[in-house]
Amino acid sequence: MTKTVLVACETIEDEVKSALKRLNLDYPVVWLEGGLHNTPDRLRSRIDDVFREVEGSCELLLFTLGYCGGGVSELRTGGFTTVLPLADDCISILLGSMAARKAASQKPTYFITDGWMRHENNIVTSYERTKEKYGEAKADRINAMMLKNYERLGLVDTGTYDLAAAGERVAPLA
Repeated sequence: MTKTVLVACETIEDEVKSALKRLNLDYPVVWLEGGLHNTPDRLRSRIDDVFREVEGSCELLLFTLGYCGGGVSELRTGGFTTVLPLADDCISILLGSMAARKAASQKPTYFITDGWMRHENNIVTSYERTKEKYGEAKADRINAMMLKNYERLGLVDTGTYDLAAAGERVAPLA
């Protein structure tokens, strides 16, 4: 029987793998598709699937995701202990806590990471598709409307990716 299984969102794959390596842990990881937080019912269903998959084969299920739009609410675990961080989403986890996120967001900030940009439909990919379809000027106007409630973009330096390269990808949106 596997004692511990980790459940992680693929958007923080770099960070999870880095932490496991640093801590010399060899836990099996169940990767959840990025973007499931956009559809909480699908996220909940996927986690239910994970519960069924590990039932009888693990003692401890560790989550590296937050509440994700309510996608983890009303879940019923099985014969194993489940540990879920007290966090609204992955960004709060990467910043260390919801309090750290709040402190970092004195100005409304749209936080992103390299993994988030690689693994889900996000503002970068959305902007690129819009620019391809409508041209740069219209894409800029649409992007400005989408981000009108934010004063800045925050690229979270987790130490697991090339910050300069990621910065170049988001610079056109900043």
